Amino acid sequence: MQLQSLALAALFGALALSPSAYAEQIKIQNVHFDADSNQLMVKAKIDGHHHGQDGAGDAYVEIVDAANPGFVLSAFQTPKQIHSKIDAASLAFMPCQVGIVVNGDMDNMAIADVKNVPGSCGGFAVTIRGLITDEPIPYATVSVTLNGNTFTTVADENGAYSLDVLTTNIEQLLLIESSATNSETGDSIDFVNLVGSFAKVLSEDDPINVTNLTTAKYSLVLEANGGEQPTTLAELEQAETAVDATELFQLAAIIKLIVDDPGYQLPEGYDSILDFIADEGAVDTFVASTPPEALEQALADILADSNLVAGFSAADVPSLYYAISTTSPGYLSRSGSALEFDNVGMTGTALSFLQWNGQPINQDFSWAVVSGRIEVSYSAPLMTEELSDSIEYVTDNQAEIDAYYAGGGATENFITHRTLTQRAYTRVVDGSLVDVVSVESRSELSTPPIPLSDGTFLTIAQPKLVLETANVNFRANYDISNIPFVSNCSAGDTCVSGLWAGQYHYSEGTRVYDDYVLPNTAYAEAMQFVADGTVSGKISNVNANWTVDGEGRLVITYPDGMTQTSQILDKLGIELGVFSVFENAGERFAAYDIWVKGDANLQLGANELQPSSASHFWVGEINSWIPGSVDAMGLLSYERLWGWQFGATEVQNTYAAGDWSAPDGDGLSSMPFVQDAPVPYAVTADYVSISRFPFAERYWYPINSQVIDGDRVFYVVEREERNGEAYGRAPGYRTFIPARINIERERNMADYTNVAR
Repeated sequence: MQLQSLALAALFGALALSPSAYAEQIKIQNVHFDADSNQLMVKAKIDGHHHGQDGAGDAYVEIVDAANPGFVLSAFQTPKQIHSKIDAASLAFMPCQVGIVVNGDMDNMAIADVKNVPGSCGGFAVTIRGLITDEPIPYATVSVTLNGNTFTTVADENGAYSLDVLTTNIEQLLLIESSATNSETGDSIDFVNLVGSFAKVLSEDDPINVTNLTTAKYSLVLEANGGEQPTTLAELEQAETAVDATELFQLAAIIKLIVDDPGYQLPEGYDSILDFIADEGAVDTFVASTPPEALEQALADILADSNLVAGFSAADVPSLYYAISTTSPGYLSRSGSALEFDNVGMTGTALSFLQWNGQPINQDFSWAVVSGRIEVSYSAPLMTEELSDSIEYVTDNQAEIDAYYAGGGATENFITHRTLTQRAYTRVVDGSLVDVVSVESRSELSTPPIPLSDGTFLTIAQPKLVLETANVNFRANYDISNIPFVSNCSAGDTCVSGLWAGQYHYSEGTRVYDDYVLPNTAYAEAMQFVADGTVSGKISNVNANWTVDGEGRLVITYPDGMTQTSQILDKLGIELGVFSVFENAGERFAAYDIWVKGDANLQLGANELQPSSASHFWVGEINSWIPGSVDAMGLLSYERLWGWQFGATEVQNTYAAGDWSAPDGDGLSSMPFVQDAPVPYAVTADYVSISRFPFAERYWYPINSQVIDGDRVFYVVEREERNGEAYGRAPGYRTFIPARINIERERNMADYTNVAR
């Protein structure tokens, strides 16, 4: 940012003498801090200056921080002598050196050290500028408070502002607040932008706009941080990873309607936009009463406004973007990919992985920045496999839809194939760690014949063209400092030696229901790392070698030549968010998932598995990280309440059978729970096995445990096998669910009974 002098040009212009008349005539005699009076004392004189008796020839003097001349400590007019006493309590920081500027002549500023400085001295000053805008908001009051000092200005008629701020701590977070009044409705317009660290602001020269989007993001960051404003960069970055881009867009669209459209106002009882959007129930009521097309148009207007969305320029695009899926607060993401960009050849590669079927993804593309969007085209589109239970998802042909239901629907989820041809990325918010990006994609779905319940097959005649918009979080490689793995150690969350749950290179064999051979890529594994540099998998029985490189990344080398390079991007308690790249000759793909260091002393027997009370059960939270899974009260949606209640020798599949009931006469609601018939389970030295059905066995390989908010939690590597005879295939148990890391958390059904919502 360009530092600007705060000299008053009007005063300078009124002076009788020119600046050059004072060149090299300022003599500083003494500058010191007086502890008794808590004042900064400055004594100096201007030699050779004569003034008229009316004072018209007095010099205009500014005493400034020499390192940040825009920080004016004191300003006054004087004929010759300078005797200034400046209260230290009024200063944002104590300067190490002062400068004296006469009549705005910065080139001939006199400088002297401050003697007797108490403790540390010096600070950082910067001029921030930008727009207060939804549509531009004129004459908004703009303020920043740092170290107890508030800096304030007023935006002009176009919403443009410029504000000089200063601090002694470049690591503290910069929050810009603005306030104005809607001239048509009288509603308060309070916008905010939690920009990031002061260091970020110093290092960049971009305008900082305060908008509906930055305000919506601030509200969601507070929610993700337990209702409190983050005070450190680490807290802010962790909270950003939990911001749901879809919810962000909805809140921004709501704000835009309230601010821009006189047909919408803050609901009764709210005089603050921030207070309103923080109330989930009030937002839901607003959305329910607003035509969907109004919100859609507001969002379209936001995405089309370059003053609201951050956008891209070719120079902004990093060599590597991590696309990490958003999460519910309190959870790490379980999905991510990488986009590699060549800024010279304008080519790139997308690296990812489909965990449910082991399919590696490595797609080459060409790209360009067009109107602020990254537009990507795939020269050789890759086909990926998906499971679906919706006929409407794969065809718009009404005759095919009717035939599907006439045949009783599918016997199981059926397979469809997606071919992605184009994508466009719009950066909506440039965050401290996380950039919120809107993604438009164009693809085709082609579906093999679908087996129906009546024994027939439904043929889908034509591929379905799919145009979709999704929202993801991007992290530039230069914004990330990975947490290092440690090799020479015996204990610790990142110490490699010992038991781990994480991604490992092997094959899960044949899929039971269609004889698909799961490729030799990567699946969860209970891995035993030994200090001598070897590692083995309990499930796969694959042995490999490991080391930690100079950047703290774990490198595993497998017998078939595959190399896995894993780095820790995130940490939440004992959970680590790990990004792994797998390479073998021309084969490359990548995966992001949680890893957990194991506890060698963990016991997971019948005593540990049995519930704390008759209403407690273990909930598998494999998908609870997905946004929308946890409500404002911290309760899971009914789809996520699926798990097990253990007895001494048997276990019951326990789950919520539906959503909340309508409120009763006392305003209380409940969820209905179901328990299936008991089935046997067994505990061995290596795993717990649950005989889920006569033809199905589910296995848990224990890893670690902890207590979260009073709930018992344990981590397992989980997989399931089923007998092929149940699917009309050859007898024998084969893979139904490939190995994955599951989080089993003890939940209380009583928390979902007679609840005031």
